[in-house]
Amino acid sequence: MFRASCTLLLLLGHPQEKFDDFQKRVRAEGTKVAIDDRVIYEGPWKTADVSVRLFKPFKDLVPEGFVPWYQVILTIDGEERLRLPVPSLKKLIAFPPVRHDELRPSLKKLTETVEGKKTFVVLVSTEKAEFEIYRGPVAETRVERKVDSFVVFMNGEVLYRVARTAKPSARPEDVLEAVNAYREQAGVGKVKVTPALSRGCDLHALYLTKNDARGLSGHDEDPKGVGFTEEGAKAGKRSVITPFASYETPREGLESLMATLYHRVAVLHPQLTEVGIGWAFRKDGNGHLVMDVGSLDPKEAKGWPVCWPPPGQKDVPLEFGLGSRETPNPLPDGTASAGYPITIQYPEGARPRIRDPKAQLTADGQELACWISTPEDPARADWPQAGVTALIPKEKLKPGTTCVVKLRDRLGGEDRMWAFTTVKQ
Repeated sequence: MFRASCTLLLLLGHPQEKFDDFQKRVRAEGTKVAIDDRVIYEGPWKTADVSVRLFKPFKDLVPEGFVPWYQVILTIDGEERLRLPVPSLKKLIAFPPVRHDELRPSLKKLTETVEGKKTFVVLVSTEKAEFEIYRGPVAETRVERKVDSFVVFMNGEVLYRVARTAKPSARPEDVLEAVNAYREQAGVGKVKVTPALSRGCDLHALYLTKNDARGLSGHDEDPKGVGFTEEGAKAGKRSVITPFASYETPREGLESLMATLYHRVAVLHPQLTEVGIGWAFRKDGNGHLVMDVGSLDPKEAKGWPVCWPPPGQKDVPLEFGLGSRETPNPLPDGTASAGYPITIQYPEGARPRIRDPKAQLTADGQELACWISTPEDPARADWPQAGVTALIPKEKLKPGTTCVVKLRDRLGGEDRMWAFTTVKQ
């Protein structure tokens, strides 16, 4: 785990203890950087630096009564990602938007007059609210919009900057490494990536970025659609597919996919031997990951049954889909959220000795209410799950708890029991 170094610039006329206190409020762990428990960045990084400076847009004559704002600056791996203007460093800081995809393509400027004195106000907005990023004397303001950044300048100085997470290198091996890490944890063999399969995945991912669904599933292509190819259409039908946000990477899209039911079992299938991996980005920075999982070797019989989360696993996520929905959706209609699913999969052709497996999930000794989905009684009648039994907690799992799964073995008729621990927050 990398930890951020927090560099706080000493500003003349401002007590050092103010910045020492601010430094204690910065946290950088895993993939997140937070201040006062407000996450200001989430994504891959090796080094993260947080600094504070005063915003001084008036180089010559400072207007009377002008109180400079602070700027909190986040630098990721040597590149500035955020520059957030705030009027005060006191808890809790009211930060403007920190994600590129939250911003509308407009900036609002107002002039307020109070007791004959004019005050210039600059705001940025999202779908839900407007946020003040400057209040003071009138100044020249302009906006620079790029595919990966939104920057506001005042008198030539950067007032506010929000940039997207750096895109990963276009190497299927980056995702393959994560896939094989999951498979190794599950006790099944590694897979290899095949360039020919990956080409089809790239083509289908590109198709998805250029077309609306038009009533089709994400696995289908309309021959009249932009970018349709026979190769891409074939890959779409053989693949698991997941979207990922502009501030995420394809590997994080895979993490979300592994927190589902139907898509996970395809990734962990013991007979899977080779995969294709591809992704593409839309103009707004969001993307689609497409992974061909259709190459199964029926002679491969090692690894059954496959339990996930596996016995002894630590830092297990808390929520189904990591907050995203799965298509098709195994959750009952109207369900807003659910806990991280537990699955156990057997060979599809195996004939169990029992038809009604008992299943139970406890957390720190307390039984949790779950939906149970089996081959005989699947969550969706229109989506069979041969060989797969799943427990889906009806509520998000609690952090830092030990969960125990107790499940009747479908083949042996005996109870199978294992434990895992959820992530600490």
